[in-house]
Amino acid sequence: MCLASIIIPIYNTMHLPTMAVVEKRPDWSNLPTDLLKPIGKRTRDAVTGLAAFRSVCRAWRAALGPAPRLMLPRAGPSEDALVFPLSHGWCIVVDARDASCRLSHLATGATAALPRLHAVRHAGSDIQAEVPTSQILGRNYLQFTDFFRFAAHVPLGAPPTIMMSHMLLGPWGTGFSFCRPGDAAWTSVNKLFPIYHGYVDLAYHDGKMFGLDSGGQMTVFDAATLHALCIVERPPETPNLANKMYSWCTDKEEFNFVHLVALPSKLVLVRTRVKSSRPVAFDVFQLGPTPDGLAWLKVRDAGNYQLFLDGYHTAFSENNDGGTRIYYVHDIATAGFIHEERRIAPAAYCYSMQDNKLECVYMPPEDIHQCSTKPSWFVP
Repeated sequence: MCLASIIIPIYNTMHLPTMAVVEKRPDWSNLPTDLLKPIGKRTRDAVTGLAAFRSVCRAWRAALGPAPRLMLPRAGPSEDALVFPLSHGWCIVVDARDASCRLSHLATGATAALPRLHAVRHAGSDIQAEVPTSQILGRNYLQFTDFFRFAAHVPLGAPPTIMMSHMLLGPWGTGFSFCRPGDAAWTSVNKLFPIYHGYVDLAYHDGKMFGLDSGGQMTVFDAATLHALCIVERPPETPNLANKMYSWCTDKEEFNFVHLVALPSKLVLVRTRVKSSRPVAFDVFQLGPTPDGLAWLKVRDAGNYQLFLDGYHTAFSENNDGGTRIYYVHDIATAGFIHEERRIAPAAYCYSMQDNKLECVYMPPEDIHQCSTKPSWFVP
């Protein structure tokens, strides 16, 4: 759907002199803001449509809020900063040359230095050790972004707490550690509950940190004390649970990915069913109480939100049209993490839970068979 097909019918219904419409081509940049807003909401989708709308001119860009965008972590030898988006516009920016990193708010320019990724220590100990940089960073930039998951608790008037999971930091606890700006090292979180190999997704919500492990179980931590509180079992009816950190099950004909999304009033889990290397279905579960404790409860949708998932990061924005819309970037590793990976070039999909409609909104050119960078949704 092009912008003209949306704008012209609305424009022609305005109470304007007929001669002005017929004899003079409309000056689209001078359309009133109260008209631009409903036009913007009717664009094709939040990725291709809204971006095209905002690119017309300054007046159109100013009429709408920031558009979600797809960032590509840098992968060239002279471009060493990799970006890991968090919620509310925050990001972890990592220098792949020396494992230094910082917390950054790209929209405002606010920044705070964090410890180098290979500086770690046990909980309750002042003894700091340095894991070899090659072990932390991997063999290449493509593998680098596979290893990490981040989450942040940024309270008002208090230092933020940054959580990190790294698949190769197992000897230092669970591969799960935290830091605050000014710390000299990352502190490993004690392993109080049995987990599988490590945490493959992290989220912060309502005073708690959540670590989803490779087997689908989730440990709930108190965000202030980092004490483990309880275990939440994997979502019901979720066989062949895959993850990209360990490349488990991604070579099967059919499997499931899961993503944690911390929304303002709830924590949800999105399950993506993949068949023949393509997403075919999405389900949403909400964390809620049961007589046996916290559990994942299947719900119709996540509310009036647009969710942005890529297998490595999650973000969201409000959906003014109502209902849940999921934007998902899909790429598949064709070899395990022990070996050099080849990946199918990523395609972007949009799924409307209200209409039960799945649409491919971007497909890479046919001559591109593998990607050199990983996509990341960023919502300012």
